[in-house]
Amino acid sequence: MRMMLEALPSPVLLIDRNDRIVEVNQAFCALAGRNREHWLSTPSQFYLSPEQFARYTAEHAQVFATGEDMETEEVIEGHDGTCRNVVTRRRRILVGDTPLVLTILTDITPLRKAEADIRHLAYHDTLTGLPNRAALNEQLVKSMDDGAPALLLIDLYQFKDINDAFGDSVGDALLRAFAYRLAGAARGSDRVARTGGDSFAVLVDDCHDAAAAEAACRRVLALLDAPLVGPSGAVMLGVSVGCAWGEPGLSPAELHRRAEFALYEAKRQPANAFRLYDAVLAGEVQARRALEADLRTALATGDQLDVHYQPVIDAGGHRVVGVEALVRWHHPQQGMIAPLRFIPVAEASGLIVPLGEWVLDRAVAMMVRFPALALAVNLSPIQLRSPDLDSRILAILARHGMDPRQLQLEVTESTMLAMDAGVEQTLARLREAGVQLVLDDFGTGYSSLSHLHKLAVDRVKIDQSFVRDLARSKDARAIIQAVLGIGQSLGIGVTAEGVEDELQQGFLRSFGCHEYQGYLFSRPLPAAEAAAFLDAHMERAAA
Repeated sequence: MRMMLEALPSPVLLIDRNDRIVEVNQAFCALAGRNREHWLSTPSQFYLSPEQFARYTAEHAQVFATGEDMETEEVIEGHDGTCRNVVTRRRRILVGDTPLVLTILTDITPLRKAEADIRHLAYHDTLTGLPNRAALNEQLVKSMDDGAPALLLIDLYQFKDINDAFGDSVGDALLRAFAYRLAGAARGSDRVARTGGDSFAVLVDDCHDAAAAEAACRRVLALLDAPLVGPSGAVMLGVSVGCAWGEPGLSPAELHRRAEFALYEAKRQPANAFRLYDAVLAGEVQARRALEADLRTALATGDQLDVHYQPVIDAGGHRVVGVEALVRWHHPQQGMIAPLRFIPVAEASGLIVPLGEWVLDRAVAMMVRFPALALAVNLSPIQLRSPDLDSRILAILARHGMDPRQLQLEVTESTMLAMDAGVEQTLARLREAGVQLVLDDFGTGYSSLSHLHKLAVDRVKIDQSFVRDLARSKDARAIIQAVLGIGQSLGIGVTAEGVEDELQQGFLRSFGCHEYQGYLFSRPLPAAEAAAFLDAHMERAAA
């Protein structure tokens, strides 16, 4: 019998009714450690942990009493302290007249380790080691069953720009650094997760009101008071935080949805902002989403949107040199909706790309009749980052037969200064084709005249806030004179926006301003009125 046991590859024991080991094979000695003589003088429970002994005794007695086979799983500890997962199969046998239990062990430690690794990968982020979205969702369900947690959703502010500027390796290092800082600052009961990309979450237990939620948000903002250190050096990052907290009857899905609403609103603000979900916020978000749905319908039908044209006048104040195309939306229930309301919605939803192309197509179709006049169209930062923008713009011009030199694309100062290499290449290709680039709203973002010589632009538009303050502000007059002086030295044309009275025009004329735009000369006109206005102008110019 001993020879037969030794021939078996699996660890095997024979155990009597008194829990004494009668025989073992070498495979068991290799698994559990120590030699055969040691095990023949040892109670069988010695190889089990104390926690398993009571269960083992009952199972052993059951096999002896019933003669039924039994299969269980145990953890055995070797003499070196290492633990192994085993499946134990027991069968009662007779050796002569003596009943014994034949125990065969199968080592499943590699299987259990693989399962644990798979579970860890399924519930943890590979880059930062934090729990992932799946783990967060499970914990959220448990926390809401036990109490009223708060959920903080965190996005790093404009993190894509860092990746574009420094590369993915630097971005990954900064994500790890932020994750380490976020996890290190968490309280004992808080759960921190990375939910994807540059998005993180913190689940805070026992957070029942706005004051506690606000305190949790401020703890997150305080983490970035000091820069993060990455391969390229110290980098200051910002975050946007949205927070919602539980209440009786609220589902985990609804809590997550509310936190997403709050995050959406926080991301509409500058860096290091947070928003708490409340009834006012819910109304704002729902109204904005309704507006987005209506805008999609308006774009699909095209019968609510229109393009108006505001003339641009030369230095003498009499000759039209171009127009700026401005989109207008006449909502069937709400009436005329201001661009300040729907343009941010279009940008946040991505609708600004088809909307911008629709405006450009309509404006080009209108202005191709007036080849001597410039057509100015605004470009948003979202449009600038859309793929093949230059090809699509040039295709619209070609379809209508417009000379690219007639088109002016207006881009804000802050957008120009935050351009990545891809946007720079897009604008460079457009300028090579003849399209002019205009720096719009100059002075509102960075207010630095030194930027002008760094930017490849053909024209600058002075923001109307400076024009409005001309009569009462020496600073406004000084800034406009400085812009005009630099523009003249660099060969860059300058247009003043928002000219509303003759006093403002007089100041601008005395400073040597090149072009004017504003209500003193004309409000933005619908297409038919604009065409009549331009036709009349062309007739006067010809006469």
